[in-house]
Amino acid sequence: MYLFVFWLFLSCALSFAQDDQGLFEKGAVDVEGKYTSVGNIGLTVTNFGTIGTRNSTWPRQPSCEYPRGSRIEHLYQGSLWVGALLKTKDPTSYRNNQFLVSTGANDRSSSSRGASEGYEFRAATTDSMSELSTLSTDRPAASQFSPLAVSHQDFICDYSDTPLPGDSVLAHVPLGISVHQESYAWNFPFADFFVILKYQITNTSAVDTLDSVYVGFWNNAVVRNTNLVRPGTPGYFDHSGNGYDGQNRLAYSFDFDGIPGGPPADSYLGIKLLGTTPFPLGVDSLGNLAAHTFYNAWQFRQSSGESAYLSPTDDFLEGQPFLSRYTRMTQSMPQASIDPLRTAPKNVTYLLSTGPWHRIDPGQTIEVVFAVVCARKSGSAPANLDVPAQRATLMTNVKWAQQAYNGEDANGNNSLDPGEDIARRDSVSPNEVGLRYDPDGVITRYLLPAPPKRPKVRVDVQNQSATIYWDKSSAEESIDPITGQKDFEGYRIYRSNTGADFLSPQDYLLNLSLVGEFDRSDDNIGYNTGFSKVQLSAPVTFTGDTVQYWYRFPPKDAGATLLNGWQYVYGVSSFDQGDSANNVESLESAKFLQRVVPGTPSVSDNTTEIGVYPNPYYANAYWDGGRERLRKIYFYNLPKLCTITVYSLGGDVVAVLDHDAATYKGQGIDWFTQFGDRSTPATFAGGEHAWDLITKFDQAIATGLYLFTVEDKDSGTIKRGKFLIIK
Repeated sequence: MYLFVFWLFLSCALSFAQDDQGLFEKGAVDVEGKYTSVGNIGLTVTNFGTIGTRNSTWPRQPSCEYPRGSRIEHLYQGSLWVGALLKTKDPTSYRNNQFLVSTGANDRSSSSRGASEGYEFRAATTDSMSELSTLSTDRPAASQFSPLAVSHQDFICDYSDTPLPGDSVLAHVPLGISVHQESYAWNFPFADFFVILKYQITNTSAVDTLDSVYVGFWNNAVVRNTNLVRPGTPGYFDHSGNGYDGQNRLAYSFDFDGIPGGPPADSYLGIKLLGTTPFPLGVDSLGNLAAHTFYNAWQFRQSSGESAYLSPTDDFLEGQPFLSRYTRMTQSMPQASIDPLRTAPKNVTYLLSTGPWHRIDPGQTIEVVFAVVCARKSGSAPANLDVPAQRATLMTNVKWAQQAYNGEDANGNNSLDPGEDIARRDSVSPNEVGLRYDPDGVITRYLLPAPPKRPKVRVDVQNQSATIYWDKSSAEESIDPITGQKDFEGYRIYRSNTGADFLSPQDYLLNLSLVGEFDRSDDNIGYNTGFSKVQLSAPVTFTGDTVQYWYRFPPKDAGATLLNGWQYVYGVSSFDQGDSANNVESLESAKFLQRVVPGTPSVSDNTTEIGVYPNPYYANAYWDGGRERLRKIYFYNLPKLCTITVYSLGGDVVAVLDHDAATYKGQGIDWFTQFGDRSTPATFAGGEHAWDLITKFDQAIATGLYLFTVEDKDSGTIKRGKFLIIK
């Protein structure tokens, strides 16, 4: 027991090795528990200018996980930076004529507020973070529907760089700004790989002005497969490659070699500058914004060595450009120092910045928008090469993010030209996108083509089978927001391959196999299969569920067989006909995912034997996760409500498990959280319960024969059995 506690303490210490201050010390008004859950990125967004968790909540909360459920993380922490020359009305003020930088975080303060330099942005005392959605149904549980929402999951908050009474943020002289921050995420398959971050920065002073203003996004990107290497393990931070694509205003990172945790994570993280309003000085369109976009990178807290990689220590140091945050924001580091970052792994943080704005007067606001973009690598070239072909998917995803930002502003000049003013975001269309397609005289951004709604899905899990049901009205009544017509075409059903969840967790949600496609038979689009194979003669309903389900898969005569105790993920989506007049291809909705574990249903009669499988259990079996807490066995043929008690041969109680078929989702078993998406709990057949072979004393059980009893809480009947563990 004491050895295990020591191991746990050591593991936690290693987990936060880079953050030597531990957890955030934030006020009650600060929110750090929000993360995107509608798309394929799990990105933590706070209301004090940062994104990411610094691994402080791993693995309970994603920092920047892609795809969701894979445990592949891409980010330690990122944040907004704002730098300017402060001109105070009072010429005797100590703040007058200072070059100042306010940072959400930096590599010298990326820790708790107890550090020598703390977080410099603070939420207002009355502020938290609101969560809105354009989806009136099927939206994240914590979100509120609003016709003025922009995306499927908006996070909205406000904060400032001015300390509140009682704060003590050392080494920070505030600019006197407030920030209105909004982030946007979608579940569309063509938009579920990016999150947009919009910052509206206001000079809140009544008399002081900000000159020579620059805005940047600082990022400590660490791309690692945490299934293979725990955050904080020695070497965890030292094996990232980093690159910069100036033409596309894109900084990106990747896992260089996987050391010390096995094969490298096969994905990219990109930070892209999407645009600004107004443009900086000398910029008249997105086409030449690249000339005013700057990239700098330095090694984490580096204080000696090559000057280009020194970590900036002060807002401004005369004659010390690499130690000055403000100077770093105003120009790129030498190209000769950028190029090696792609070919030699380092513990690097980087800054993507733009400017200058000549002047922000009291009360004036500028807007700067970035995107966090993730992508799987393309091709099969070794990870450390980072050839252009490997970035093909990343560049496609970046283009989608830019298209979403541009909206009506097709040519990117921050103005409406003839033919561009088509939409207004002030009402709810039947497709729930919060848009009306008529002119309003202002640029409407964040426009994405809209597929049909995804159907409502219900799953019925049984012995060696799972039946998927879905409704018809959600998708089939959807109205295309551009044409104003119903353009539903059909449904697609996907399923994971057996064992794909633990053999390749980084792939299985992205690469679900298409197991069924059914489309309308009255047009010349698709295969014209019709729906007769999956459509029911009358809708079915379930207790406590008012939805009428008209379709089922697999068809009744399919005879599909699944393996009990194995996890499967099903996805159901709808797709439309496309719009040839507007050159829009057929679009597919997000998949409504259901995670199922087939098994025996609940049994309460006295004649059916209860049991355990696999029995005997051999440690390090094919389906194990590779460590003690990722093992599991199943008790089967259980009553709906029962207590399972495990004993040693000597009669000592080893474990007590309470089973409720109505609520059991695999809770408390690490295997189901390690190899699955947090937001999609598993559905069981009702008569099975998993155990991770950890005793009530929090110890792993030893090799041996074990006895167990199952007491039916309804009837009081007790059944007995035994199983063998071999390690």
